Amino acid sequence: MTVTARFAALASIAMLAGLSACNAPDAPPAPALPSAASTYTLSTADAAFLQQVDAMDLTQVSIATLAATHSNSDVVKAFAATVVSDHTTNRKAVAKVASDANLTVTDKLNAGDEAHVASFGHLYGAAFDRIFLREVVSVQTPALSSALATASQSGGTADIKTLASDTTKMLKDHTTRAQDLSGAKTVKGHHHHFGRH
Repeated sequence: MTVTARFAALASIAMLAGLSACNAPDAPPAPALPSAASTYTLSTADAAFLQQVDAMDLTQVSIATLAATHSNSDVVKAFAATVVSDHTTNRKAVAKVASDANLTVTDKLNAGDEAHVASFGHLYGAAFDRIFLREVVSVQTPALSSALATASQSGGTADIKTLASDTTKMLKDHTTRAQDLSGAKTVKGHHHHFGRH
């Protein structure tokens, strides 16, 4: 075999090896391009809004989780499970927006919210159901409603506006369902708060 022929053969083998390497299933994926969202900075108002919504979500999850052992109603338990699921999903959305802005959210309730959750600890059966449903209806305090409206209209980023809008829809849905379960449309006038937001 001549030098030229040997070179051509080696080149062919190298090319085939290169092609097979390109198609190798275990080749690492190309790194994702940096997201533009990961570079933004939230305003003080937007950061405070995230904290407010996250604290509300965490409090509602903590209270609704009690229904599994404190309620005797399968219907209330099922609704409470939905409340837990929805607020947990909402917390993930909050965490994503915060993370994109290099912020973190806490997994710990503040003292006021801890006391509020603890107030449900001694309630069982119909008493728990009644106060739990009132809580769901009254969670959207004037302060929270105002914050949601402001963020949905003039939040500093599209993600903040979307979060505010989605949170508002979730709370309205929960309120309607809680009122239906309570059988009384007047419970929205009751406020069972301890240092609420």
